[in-house]
Amino acid sequence: MRSPSVYGQPLTPGQLAALRLAAAGYTSRQIAARLGSTETGVHRRFKEAAIRLGARSRTHAVVIALHRGLIRLDDLDLNQPRSAA
Repeated sequence: MRSPSVYGQPLTPGQLAALRLAAAGYTSRQIAARLGSTETGVHRRFKEAAIRLGARSRTHAVVIALHRGLIRLDDLDLNQPRSAA
């Protein structure tokens, strides 16, 4: 059984991966496909990451993660064409 997310806990590798992909413009469906997860699983990662970061939304969580250096613009693949899937 997983422990609940608490403000201030470090982000998991899965949460960081989802935030990186969101920052690069991927949709939840595309993130799920890239991470081998479901959309529900991706939404759960965002919700738990938001709690840990004290964010009010997915976008706010991405901004906080960027500001804190948890994810970096240099690490994002911003030039990849994305399909509608």
